[in-house]
Amino acid sequence: MIKRLLFLFSALFIASCSTIPQSSIAPADIVEQWQFNGKFAIKTPQETRSAKINWAQVNEQYDINLYTTFGITVMKIKGDEGYVEITTDGDPIIGSSAEQLIWQLTRWHIPVNQLKLWVKGNVPNAIEPTLNEDNQFRQGHIVDSNGETWLLRLGEYKTIGTHLRPTTLRLTKGKLFLKLAISQWHIQK
Repeated sequence: MIKRLLFLFSALFIASCSTIPQSSIAPADIVEQWQFNGKFAIKTPQETRSAKINWAQVNEQYDINLYTTFGITVMKIKGDEGYVEITTDGDPIIGSSAEQLIWQLTRWHIPVNQLKLWVKGNVPNAIEPTLNEDNQFRQGHIVDSNGETWLLRLGEYKTIGTHLRPTTLRLTKGKLFLKLAISQWHIQK
């Protein structure tokens, strides 16, 4: 179960040769286009796992690859706001949201549907948010679809072109700990 969860989170949080996905969206219709590489870790009372990850986003469409230290792809995830497809060794697993697939595979309610916003430092539904000295989100509580509260923390922000992006993201509840460390951003204008 932890292996499935690691794959899901890694893919959702964010191949080293991967590029922005080819999209059926006309260039004039592209509002947002970015990509990042990083590392992901998950710690539970039973074990700790980690992987490398690449996340490419064009408007609402995303293409996420999870891979090993040696560059071997372990999992691919693609989707948009109402569709998620995860492919590993066998047939793809399809659902309407990342949270729904995590629940289906692990029976855990984990608030990941807004990850696309969080990695950009935008946390609109945080409870009791704390901001840093530059008025950027630092930490706050997130409530999942089951009504449970999680602590979300964003690390230092780095300037990427004209954008500020957090370099780390941590999500914790009890003894469950998830961390994303972003090493490289590419933001299209």
